[in-house]
Amino acid sequence: MADKEADRGQEEDFAGWATEFHRFYEDGTRAYNEFRFSRILILAGRRWTTRIDEIIRRKTGHTRARWQTLFAIAFAKEPVATLDLSERMGVQWPTLVRTLNDLEAEGLVERRMNPDDKRSRLIAITPEGRKVLRKVKRALDPLRAQLLDEFTDEELAASERILDRLFNKLQDL
Repeated sequence: MADKEADRGQEEDFAGWATEFHRFYEDGTRAYNEFRFSRILILAGRRWTTRIDEIIRRKTGHTRARWQTLFAIAFAKEPVATLDLSERMGVQWPTLVRTLNDLEAEGLVERRMNPDDKRSRLIAITPEGRKVLRKVKRALDPLRAQLLDEFTDEELAASERILDRLFNKLQDL
């Protein structure tokens, strides 16, 4: 309930301080709707990211970079090449390598030479890495279910299609 009130308060706060908003975007126009949609999308993404980062770090001790890397490896047909993983995750190769170094040092992933390309390493998740994913999943799944419980399956599917189209257009820029 507090989150709903905060969201209403945030929107009311926008109306309160953005008094000159209508000088830039006329009510009911396409530009008005596009701005409002993109604004709330960004704010929701930031709030969601902040919330799950706090919960997962508190319950597992792992950062988003670490657990997202583990999931990206686990979701792929293993083992996965470092460059492919970097592209799949949308992170720069040097950043990913630092995360992989830490994960490997803790025994959560294994890297080995790629027999098809000696310059490349293949990465696989270890049983210890899978234990971390189970902890993350136990922390994240109930929160996601609570957050999305008011949406029907149809609404979730339609929203995913819209966001997927937006994501794909962003990749093409």
